[in-house]
Amino acid sequence: MRSVRARSKNEEGSAKMQPLDREHWIKREPVTKLGQRIVSATVEEFAAKGVLGARVAEITRRAGTTDPAFYRYFAGMKQAALFVMSEYYWAPLNLRVKYYRQIINDPVRLFSAAVTALIQSAADDPRRPWLAESKVFRIVVAEMRNPALLPESMLNKEYLDFVGTLEEIVRRGQQKRLFSAKVRPRVLAEILVGTLHSLLMMNNLSFQPMNVKTDEAREIARQLIGLARGARIK
Repeated sequence: MRSVRARSKNEEGSAKMQPLDREHWIKREPVTKLGQRIVSATVEEFAAKGVLGARVAEITRRAGTTDPAFYRYFAGMKQAALFVMSEYYWAPLNLRVKYYRQIINDPVRLFSAAVTALIQSAADDPRRPWLAESKVFRIVVAEMRNPALLPESMLNKEYLDFVGTLEEIVRRGQQKRLFSAKVRPRVLAEILVGTLHSLLMMNNLSFQPMNVKTDEAREIARQLIGLARGARIK
């Protein structure tokens, strides 16, 4: 009986650790102008005060609407934060890297493209003027490991897909002896994302203790994976 119980507990734990997609966090697609205003105001509030300091009343004031309108889209602040990070940060990153994988086979060039996508993710996208992507980036860096959002933030399918893709790129580079194989690909992928996020965040703050140049970020990425001599990240 003990083994059966232990197995059922393990199975239950595994079920709880399954990747979570956007449907867990959004009640209604923010495709209308009102929905976009609510998302934009939510991003502004989270970027200014953090998830724990944000208030629905302030979000709806910024959006020029009422509290019930917010709850038509989100069940609460936690769901709003998880949706913003998934939909407006990790999902666009995945689209970019997916495109690169369709046209690039070389692991070094593909790794370079993924690093470029990470660097560009800290900047605003002029194609979406109603949303400040640079502030979404700030939210991701500040809140991904916020205990109030765990474990869901780390189980976000878009996040797991991106890190998994980066892991596969590193593994291919290691197999071809282009990257150092001293550290497991998954560990390198996680470290790379965290390191570049921390560096790029310095350029995203209103006060800048230090400005990190793009070439410096690329060189740090190169050092992390132990890129073989003669191969360069462009």
